[in-house]
Amino acid sequence: MYGKFLVEGDKSVRELLHSVFKIDAIYGLSGWVERYHSQSFEMHAVSPAELAELSTHEQPDEVVAIASVPAPTDTKLSPSGLYIACDRLNDPGNAGTIIRIADWFGAGAVIFSENSVDVYNPKVVSSAKGSLFRIPVIYADLPGLLSDNNTLAVIGTYMDGESIYSTKLPASGILLIGNEANGIGEELAGMVSQRVSIPAFGKAESLNAGVATGILMSEWRRQLS
Repeated sequence: MYGKFLVEGDKSVRELLHSVFKIDAIYGLSGWVERYHSQSFEMHAVSPAELAELSTHEQPDEVVAIASVPAPTDTKLSPSGLYIACDRLNDPGNAGTIIRIADWFGAGAVIFSENSVDVYNPKVVSSAKGSLFRIPVIYADLPGLLSDNNTLAVIGTYMDGESIYSTKLPASGILLIGNEANGIGEELAGMVSQRVSIPAFGKAESLNAGVATGILMSEWRRQLS
């Protein structure tokens, strides 16, 4: 483990430039390097063929950067904050989407269980669309973290929970999203304050974790407005 990760594409790299993340090097097409030239870190002009070799995308978007993974974030949460926690989340696309949703709805942090997907996976970084550089991401032992922050309500997502539209949500708390296939683990179930669900009006079996998180956070913010 080198403690580095890849950021790809014009928008994501520009977001990185304005963040506190340490940038090790940037490799971009000559026009991009000329527009955003900096003395703060290495910038290298590369050809389209060289960029394609560096990128994980089939159609690279002008630039890639190498950045350093930040030091772990303090896991002490504010008793007045809104947070999203993910239990054993596996899908990189879902993880990136949830980080982006947290950014949109002003969550204080996204907390991942220690056996969740690596948020510095290139697919997560790409799907987060720059939000990874603004929203604190915490890896933690979730039972321990919830126990240490037990003044915060825990809203758990369940297929048989009370409809989110008829549930009075608290002024602060943690929205707990379960594993894509197995939901919230038994170890955490006893720590859930409210069990909520999104009612179905059609015949789809389920919603993916990212979509469900967006709906739930939207309703939570609506109730608090």
